[in-house]
Amino acid sequence: MNEHRKKIIYFLIILIILSLFYYQKTFNIFQVDLNHQNREEFIQFECVRASELCGGWGDRLKGILSTYALSMVIDRKFTIKMVRNCDLRNILKPNEYNWDHDQVPENVNSKEVNIGWEFSYYDKLKKDLSLFKNLKNFQLIKVKAGIQFGNVLRENKNLHKKIKSLGYNVSEFHIALSLNKWYNQLFKLNNESQKKYESYLKRLKPNDKSKLICVQIRTGDPDSSVRRDYYTRIEYWRFINKNILNSSDSKNYKIFVTSDYETVKEEAQSYFPNNEVIYNKDSSFHIDKQGDDECRGLESVIFDFHMMQNCDIGVISHSGYGLLALLNRPDPFKELYVYSKEHKHLSLTHNNQSRYFSPWKNLSWIKYSKLGDIVFF
Repeated sequence: MNEHRKKIIYFLIILIILSLFYYQKTFNIFQVDLNHQNREEFIQFECVRASELCGGWGDRLKGILSTYALSMVIDRKFTIKMVRNCDLRNILKPNEYNWDHDQVPENVNSKEVNIGWEFSYYDKLKKDLSLFKNLKNFQLIKVKAGIQFGNVLRENKNLHKKIKSLGYNVSEFHIALSLNKWYNQLFKLNNESQKKYESYLKRLKPNDKSKLICVQIRTGDPDSSVRRDYYTRIEYWRFINKNILNSSDSKNYKIFVTSDYETVKEEAQSYFPNNEVIYNKDSSFHIDKQGDDECRGLESVIFDFHMMQNCDIGVISHSGYGLLALLNRPDPFKELYVYSKEHKHLSLTHNNQSRYFSPWKNLSWIKYSKLGDIVFF
């Protein structure tokens, strides 16, 4: 009787083993969870198709840095695939952090999240990150965005512990306050542009006494029928003369000018005969409108942006490119003046900011010394 029971038990054990083997091979049980635990998950900023609107370098950088911030709090590897008309890797190389999109496996299952310029995402991300956390089944999340949605992550109370664990004060987890750190973690110039950068820097700051004024003037999109007139542009030159070049050490100042309109740079040279005016020729492009074929326009725009990390004083238009360029300094709010509009009487939010920008009149010089001084969502 005991021998018979043993045979039955052995038979049942063999049957169970064979059944498990069959179901594992047929339905891939156990293995799915194991692969999910061990696989590397990615979140990727994308600008890839010629038909899609990506915005200029300022808009793209807003999306890049916001996606980078998001990657930190949801524990996904961050990559960039910006290949529309020009592969970003031809101009900027990974620096401390490898964002090269070639590391993403081929034929990976992916999901696209198109934030674009939809500010309603700010309210969603302030409350929870289910939009992204519910995509666990997708190894790659593709993000398309032209706004600073990453700035609201610090307002999500559920993320405070995570942000602190990353080594940040919660209040400082913001693009304006971390831009220089994040930008230099991600990017360095290619070898050719780096040599040009070093050459320019010797001219811009030849000695310890040298001071650099950076002027960035946005005159309007290239396809706009009306550019801001000369009277508006001359306000920049007058401001510099009256408020900066009125001291005994004015001879130590050099002026670096960037603009989306080449004529502005030439005007500056004639307006400041006693100070050297330096500019990068043929860099007056809006890369979503013109000039990014074969990378020429994009490379010039990024070079100017990279150069402005060295500015002692900023005198700029109220544009994303100019604001980000001057905030991309070790001390982001150091001597930064913006030709803009007062807004503190309007109770503006990201949901009603359009009434601030239209009409764009009654401008004055505002010192941008802290968050909130300027409308910049």
